[in-house]
Amino acid sequence: MSYDLNSYFQLGLDSEATPQNSLVMNTIRTPVDVQSGRSGLSKVVFKVPKVGMLTGDSMITLSFKQNGTTTSNATPNFINGALGCVERCRIVLDNKELTNLERPSLLEVPKFYTKATQNEVAQFQYKFLGNQFQTTTVEDNGQENFDKSKTRYFTDEAETNDLQNVVRYRVPSSDETQCHKYGLHLRNLGAQFLENDSLPVFLLGSREMLIELFFYTDCREYMVPTQGTLAAADIVLDYANVELVTTHIQIPDDVQANEVANLARQPLSYPLIDNYLVKGTILTGAIGAQVARTYRINAQNREVHKLLIAHNDIGTNIQSNNRVVANQKANSLGDVDLQIKSNGLNVYERPVNSQALIYQQTTYANNGMALKLPYNAFQVVNRTAQIPQGTETLYESYRGTQHYLAVDFQNGNAGVFGAGSVQKVAMEIEYKVTPRVATNPVQENRQYDTNFYLSVSKMLSIGARNVEISF
Repeated sequence: MSYDLNSYFQLGLDSEATPQNSLVMNTIRTPVDVQSGRSGLSKVVFKVPKVGMLTGDSMITLSFKQNGTTTSNATPNFINGALGCVERCRIVLDNKELTNLERPSLLEVPKFYTKATQNEVAQFQYKFLGNQFQTTTVEDNGQENFDKSKTRYFTDEAETNDLQNVVRYRVPSSDETQCHKYGLHLRNLGAQFLENDSLPVFLLGSREMLIELFFYTDCREYMVPTQGTLAAADIVLDYANVELVTTHIQIPDDVQANEVANLARQPLSYPLIDNYLVKGTILTGAIGAQVARTYRINAQNREVHKLLIAHNDIGTNIQSNNRVVANQKANSLGDVDLQIKSNGLNVYERPVNSQALIYQQTTYANNGMALKLPYNAFQVVNRTAQIPQGTETLYESYRGTQHYLAVDFQNGNAGVFGAGSVQKVAMEIEYKVTPRVATNPVQENRQYDTNFYLSVSKMLSIGARNVEISF
């Protein structure tokens, strides 16, 4: 039996003579506004092309360059790569704020490492973000270490004069042609709703959709030194070459015209789950001394789906020699005791102080998927002293830096609206910590920023004359 391949494929010159209408198209846009070089403010703004349906594959491409230095000893951190350079992402529709998320990288790490293993994350995200976090276990004594053989560290992890310790994705020079391009997907920058449903930007008509990105001016937030230390201004973003690469699903002209006409009768409703950050602080005490803090989060009249808690170093405590995670940390502050009041009622019958249950809360909040990071990366608690500890610099750089505590507020229903818990009064979080170690990580007598990421229901309504976004 023989097959006529032309019945299945357009082959050879025939495909050039009869071009096919593609359902997907990409557009590349340079910023319409750039503000850089100022202390604490580095910003780019893009206008999104209003073609068809905007998909989750759309991304920001960028690169880094040296800032007047002669040799390169920096590479993006291994836990989330170049994603950590974004300080804030803001999306505006018709002068109305659709989403505004600060430090989106901390929210994405638990998503990366619950959906996939370390190896799977490295294989998929490596080309986009440059992250390659992988660990290994020493067979002789069971100690855990950073896996140099499967990452960019090719030789011994000790600091030496050999600059070839890291040979890939180092920032080579100020020559833009030598710098690696990274791709940050919009769905990882606050537009999480694009993971589930493409946004019909063609309905916006003459109204503009803007993406505003703020970048860290301190490279130690997201870069790690391959040896020695980094100064805050050693590496900078190449603002002149930041681009928006959008992916759109094209819609036939007649369908598009009908959808636009329908807006005159009924606005289009686009339900989405938005994330925003509420900030607090905590000051730990001496080793073995419990410190208690009560936080109040005003989420009244909002339907909450999930709460994520992460502690990171304040600006004056950023390490200049962390060789794995930079300041992309969710610090373990010791043993945790947790109780939450939602709508005036305790979420837990009694405070949760078992560290195994603290870890399990994140599993419940991520649809039963556990955080696939090492035990010692997640927490350094009283139990840690009974576990063999590695002594390598790379292991100590990530120990206790990935303590993400998520709490599930969903009620089992499906969808955006009706699946969360509507808050009628301020939420209260009673958080107690007992420091256990003085180094790697520092837990005693130090102030930390406390980040609360709230996932809430929102509704975007696109009408013929205006755009409305619910609170």
